[in-house]
Amino acid sequence: MPSARQEASLTQIRRLLSRWDQGSTKARRQILLDFIELHKSITEPELETEFAQSASLFFTRITSWLRITYLFGTCLNEQLRALRVFLQSSTGNKFLSEFLDVGGLFTLLEILNVNQIKDEDKRQALELLKLIADNGRVYKELICQSYGIRAIAECMAKSTTHENTQKSAQILLDSLALGNPLYIQQVYKGLIAILLSTSAKAQELAVSLLCKLQPQLERVHGSLLEPVVNLLQSFHAEVQYQAMEFIKILMSKDWNDENTAAIIAQLLINCLKDSLNQDKTDIDDDEEEEEVEEDDHEDNNKLIDSLKGGPMPIFIQQAAICKCIRLLVNQRDRFLRLNIIHLLLCVMGNESYPESQRQASLTLHFFVEKYSSVYDVVFEALGEQLFDMFYRDPDGFYSEMNSIQADVCRSNRVNMSSE
Repeated sequence: MPSARQEASLTQIRRLLSRWDQGSTKARRQILLDFIELHKSITEPELETEFAQSASLFFTRITSWLRITYLFGTCLNEQLRALRVFLQSSTGNKFLSEFLDVGGLFTLLEILNVNQIKDEDKRQALELLKLIADNGRVYKELICQSYGIRAIAECMAKSTTHENTQKSAQILLDSLALGNPLYIQQVYKGLIAILLSTSAKAQELAVSLLCKLQPQLERVHGSLLEPVVNLLQSFHAEVQYQAMEFIKILMSKDWNDENTAAIIAQLLINCLKDSLNQDKTDIDDDEEEEEVEEDDHEDNNKLIDSLKGGPMPIFIQQAAICKCIRLLVNQRDRFLRLNIIHLLLCVMGNESYPESQRQASLTLHFFVEKYSSVYDVVFEALGEQLFDMFYRDPDGFYSEMNSIQADVCRSNRVNMSSE
């Protein structure tokens, strides 16, 4: 016969289930909040003891209500947090098995990409998926087989109002790649897709995780290179930093992929050339305006234009590429063969974006210090006075240049591509 304590527990659980079955949405929300508050840290045996071996009855009611109401967001946050209590207490996988049997995994994945569901609720769903994945490779594979990687990647790319949701998605993707050789390539491709999103935070987190995953893989995916270089156009310093770190990994001697290094170097050079063509177009347009417009009217237009929108992305990328090349210490000779000195001198003359001038000056100074042949060529291209200004203060050189000196830089005829 059951003891008095067991009888009391049974009576209490019957009352709880009766309140749940007959209760309104408001009453059920309060039941869930009370449950969460009282059971933040509890093991499965303790939970079963407290519920008189009937915890599954309450658990089933929550999962059933979740499947019915998740599209409407009814008490969704509270339901997911209550399920977390059960799943994180599941030392014997009892509740986890029950949850999977009733289609709980598919419900969580569907929650991730329902537009009307709040990002905070999606974060709770991601953390539940992480709990499932932490139970071992079999469960990671189950998530992946259920098209989980795509759902998680899309959630990460589209969640623009809650950075914690994107961080939770990154942590989950990292977990799915770890110790899961069958699906690490799928995670890798999902991260590449995120690079094309419009969310700067998603791009930053995706590149950060790629920095970790790439050394574990045998080769670089061909579709990866151009999106990574394009990230250098980002207005966000964090995205640029992660992109540069990833480019350093892709071009490192440890990776030892000559073809990949050559392609990235050529992409960087081509982007610099494109930005210089844009700069030339802007200069030509300014000259035409000077011939047509009156001085006062022209000055007003220049003032208005200077206040619009900030720098062009192509100039932001131009400055970032100059900095990136300076960081690629083991690729100096490769860039010299691609005539980088000519391009750096041209960028130093880009009066449209001072940061480009600064980064190009610092990178050129790096090459001048390292190679005597570059020293001689740059000295000849700039002339003694301008070279002395540059060599003495490469960091502030751009602020001392006048328009004629900038034109000297832009019109240089340096060609070191054969050396």
